Amino acid sequence: MAINLSGFNFFMPLFSFFFVFIVVYALFAKTKLLSESKFVHLLISFIMSIVFMSFSSMELYIRTILPWFVVLFIVAFLVLTVAAFSTKDWDKIMSPVFAWIFVAVLVIIFLIAAIKVFNPVFHPDLVVSGGDGSSGIAGQLKAFFIQSKVAGSVLLIITAVLVSWIITKK
Repeated sequence: MAINLSGFNFFMPLFSFFFVFIVVYALFAKTKLLSESKFVHLLISFIMSIVFMSFSSMELYIRTILPWFVVLFIVAFLVLTVAAFSTKDWDKIMSPVFAWIFVAVLVIIFLIAAIKVFNPVFHPDLVVSGGDGSSGIAGQLKAFFIQSKVAGSVLLIITAVLVSWIITKK
């Protein structure tokens, strides 16, 4: 019988946010793609995580991948542990073949999750509704910036800048 973990569903957007943030920050810190400044790495990571979480399909994609990602790492750890106890030569286990198998399984997981999540987007019967013919561009811009969604996004970006600055302040 499986354990009921439905309480974690409430926190899944938070876990997805942190997963995206950590992966992006680790990539920037390791590759030093933009600069060597931790502030820039943190800021870009926060902003990319916020933008990523703004799209429900992307958040669903992460929610679909994350459990299988964890299962893959646990299985790889257990296989390596059993293999390490069964042989004395560690180099036979840590071969490029094992790494390529690991990467192939990871790519398959990403592709299956992408097909599951984004299939409705490519469905031919998808209907997109049009606008209602509202006022001119000035009225639309005013209505756009007054919305709570936009104000919340601006507040999140300001918070990301402040948190990045406080964390990296010397």
